[in-house]
Amino acid sequence: MVVRICDIEKAEKTNLRFDKEVHKFLRNWVLKHRDKTLLQFDQSLEDYLLNDALRDFFLNTAHPVQKLLKHRFIARHLGRHSKRVYFDPINGDPLLALTEQRIYNLARRMDSEKMHIPFRSVHPNKQTEAGDTADINTYPLESQEIRYNSGNHFTSRPANGNVFDENSKRCVLKSKDCLHVLFKRGFLEDRLQDVKILTTALCEAGETQTQFFLIYSRHSPEEGHFGVSLVIMEPANPNFPKRILICDTLLKELPHHPRWWNHFIAEYTAVFGCVVAETIEDLSHPLQKVNIKGDNPYRHDWDCPYYAASMADALAGIVKNNPNLLLNGKATDIHNGMKDLMPHYYKPNREIKDRKDIQQSNRLRRWKSGRELIHLLVSLQDINLQWPHQA
Repeated sequence: MVVRICDIEKAEKTNLRFDKEVHKFLRNWVLKHRDKTLLQFDQSLEDYLLNDALRDFFLNTAHPVQKLLKHRFIARHLGRHSKRVYFDPINGDPLLALTEQRIYNLARRMDSEKMHIPFRSVHPNKQTEAGDTADINTYPLESQEIRYNSGNHFTSRPANGNVFDENSKRCVLKSKDCLHVLFKRGFLEDRLQDVKILTTALCEAGETQTQFFLIYSRHSPEEGHFGVSLVIMEPANPNFPKRILICDTLLKELPHHPRWWNHFIAEYTAVFGCVVAETIEDLSHPLQKVNIKGDNPYRHDWDCPYYAASMADALAGIVKNNPNLLLNGKATDIHNGMKDLMPHYYKPNREIKDRKDIQQSNRLRRWKSGRELIHLLVSLQDINLQWPHQA
């Protein structure tokens, strides 16, 4: 994978211009809303603009993020391509402008429009009053969990609902003919019940062709990890699958099962009975690094939503191009066939990519998830910002 890297000098120059534009935006807002400068106190206007004006803007503006996105330069900067972002070579953090980070943090803390740009903010208890990201050295000494958990870095923050919605919208579009992509909130057992209901309905409608149900879901309330299942059903027998292929992402090699294998089995057993456990086949891909206590938090791997979406895309591709492989092929052949359709994580020779390349791929996908949401918010306002053409 060839990636164009933005150099730090260019990124700093761009960020400085962004801070100046936001400063001008806030100055104009203050001049029109003198009655809303609650946090100015005895600060000079310049100090207030630097320290607290943005927070006052959030406190006193309906839909503040959408208001900011009406400003052409602000919107284009927040929605810029990853090629225009400098990422720290050690921890993977993007270099953000000071006011840019404040916008993300304040949006999350104040819950404006349930606004949360994926991965770009820290938890509210890790922010200063102004919306800056607090230095880890300011945390209480006894708060080891807060000091070192995964929320401190861009590359190791858990995904939120925006990422699920983005992947869902893209994957569900693949549903066609005999392929049904079940990509909804909830847990595996919920989706397996859907499979039985849908298959029964197809049977009653006279359908006889084999059906493929592709499930992307969290495993269970006890184990919230994301995984993928492909459940193959014959309409004439809606109570028991013809074949079950499941995929997890834990860094291990087949035939060893992921550590949460029992949760897969329990969910299937609850829907199809105990006998089903003997028919489940494992197609898991060793992609996700196990998080080790005491490891640097930026090395923690919370990218299962992207791994799972990639596996779902691969299985959907095989349903479309080679359904016979899924009906009659060996699990190892299906597993290897998926690799050809997972270029983010596998080389053309089907060897898994180096860890640093997998991390880089996920880093860029994380940035893109935030960019997608920002572009969506801009489009909902029917504003033509003429985004630069970027591949």
